[in-house]
Amino acid sequence: MTICQSTISLSKTSIQYLHANTFHSSNKPILIFLHGFPENSWSYEAYILSMSDSFRAIAPDLPGYNGSLGFEKDSDYHLQNLISCLAEFVKQIANGEPVYLVAHDWGGAIAWPFTAFYENLVKKLVILNAAHPSTFTREMLNNPRQQKQSDYITDLISENGYEIVTENNFYRLKKLYGGWFDKLSNNQQGRFIQQWSDRSSLQNAFAYYKCMPNLVTSRTQLTGEASLPNIRIQVPTLVLWGMRDTAFVPEVLHGLDDWVSNLEVVKFESEDHWLHHQKASDIITRIRNFCKN
Repeated sequence: MTICQSTISLSKTSIQYLHANTFHSSNKPILIFLHGFPENSWSYEAYILSMSDSFRAIAPDLPGYNGSLGFEKDSDYHLQNLISCLAEFVKQIANGEPVYLVAHDWGGAIAWPFTAFYENLVKKLVILNAAHPSTFTREMLNNPRQQKQSDYITDLISENGYEIVTENNFYRLKKLYGGWFDKLSNNQQGRFIQQWSDRSSLQNAFAYYKCMPNLVTSRTQLTGEASLPNIRIQVPTLVLWGMRDTAFVPEVLHGLDDWVSNLEVVKFESEDHWLHHQKASDIITRIRNFCKN
């Protein structure tokens, strides 16, 4: 089995996605993987190779990342636009049928509200260390530790963001992995560095943060009135969470069942934000078991 790249045209962008060479000849259920910052679709290299025996597993590049076309302006990277693009992508790729959806980090930030607003397109949702918008907003507004852990965003949205994160051979981006970047496959390392070397692609990724609502960090004050998003999930949802995450405080899990009606949370005490790399085989097994019905 080999991994192939294809592109699908949407009304506002074109999306490049990875899939197994058997994708177009199969009637298996569709399983979509959404990556986060600062990665791309190759985050799920092992997942596609492993899970394409039972699913049509695909991993798109988010709009503006890697091989996917970006929007015209930074202000276009607001959540409503990203959600509508995902809805259009899912409808085309699955012919309107519901899919299984797995999402990490920024992919999860999109997947949570997408599932709330387009629940007819999602059979089941799996979240990998991506805070629910309602609990994350609560913690960002009120928890100084979350504000400190989000402080890296201040550099990303600054005028010199690209220069800051690319100096010293991408030291700051690699540092986000807490020593795990060198443990990724050689292909993944090369694919990520290639993307980071593309100024336009990386600045598109920064634009996601520039459009974040209710952003508060140690160095960034809230502009405008705070509002807690009303994101309620009705589809079965599995949250797999590395408890040593340095991007999100563990309190984002508190009260999650107030927003998600059918919820299972599995905590990994020794893993962090990069759970999908650190425990790939375990995560693959859990996704299989969760999505088999």
